Amino acid sequence: MLNETEFYDRLAEFFDVMTDWQSRLAMELPFLETIFARHQVQSVLDCACGTGGHAIALAQRGYRVTGSDISAQMIARAQANAARAGVTIPFHIARFEDLSARFRAQFDAVLCLGNSLPHVLSDDAALASVQSMHACLRAGGVLILHNLNYDKRWKEKPRWFAVNAGRLENRETLVWRFADYGEEQGTEGKTQMPTSHASRITFNIALFTKNENGAWSVDVQSTLQRPYRQSEIQALLQSVGFGEITFYGNLQGAPFDVEQSADLVAVAVR
Repeated sequence: MLNETEFYDRLAEFFDVMTDWQSRLAMELPFLETIFARHQVQSVLDCACGTGGHAIALAQRGYRVTGSDISAQMIARAQANAARAGVTIPFHIARFEDLSARFRAQFDAVLCLGNSLPHVLSDDAALASVQSMHACLRAGGVLILHNLNYDKRWKEKPRWFAVNAGRLENRETLVWRFADYGEEQGTEGKTQMPTSHASRITFNIALFTKNENGAWSVDVQSTLQRPYRQSEIQALLQSVGFGEITFYGNLQGAPFDVEQSADLVAVAVR
C-alpha cells in the first residue's frame, strides 16, 4: 500500500494516458468559468494540479494561474506540459496543509479537483487542509472542491471502472481503475467532525502494457482513500469560516442529488 505521495509519483507517467483531457475540459471549463465570472475571479490556485490540464487551459484563457501538487513527478510533468502549450505557470510541490504558508490571501479562487481530498485520511489533516485553502483566498474568494459522491458510492460499492487506452513510450497501454471497500471504522484525530462513517477505500490502478513481442504485463498501484460524505464536507467548510456553500452534482453545474449524483462539488465563498 502506497501513501499518497508515492502513489501519485508512480501515477505521473501514465496520468495523461488515463485522462481524456479534451473531453474533460470541454465539459468542465464552462462551469468553472461561470463560477469565476460570478465571483470576479482573475487569479487561481489549482492545489491538486496533477499534470496541469486545468491550470494550462485556464492560463490559455487569460487567468493568472498557479499550480501545486504533493507529487514532484506530477509537477515535473505539469511543467513540461505547460512549456509545450506555450504558457508560463508557476508550479510548486506542496501539501494541502502547507498552502497557506506559501500563498496566504493571494487568490480569487482555489480549485481542488479530481477527487483529491479523499487522500487526506485523518480528521486533523482534513481540517488543516481546508483551513489552508481558506487562508489562500482573498475576502470574497471562492473554493471549488470536487469529490465523488460517497453517500451514493459507499452504499452501492461499485468495484470496476472504465478502462482507458493509449500509448506510453510507444507501447500500447491500458489503465484500469478498481476499488476495494473496507469496514466501517471509528473516528480518527481530535476534531469533532461527523465521522461515524469514517471508512476507508483501497483505490487501485492497474497498468497493462504490451511489449514488442505482443505480451502483456501488469503493474498495480494501491492507496487508501477516505469517503467524505456531504455532511462531513459541509461541516469542514463551515468550521473554517466559509459562508455561502452551494453543492452541485458534477462539474457541469447539475443540482446535487445525494442518491443519484456521481460527484459532489462544493462551491464555498470566503
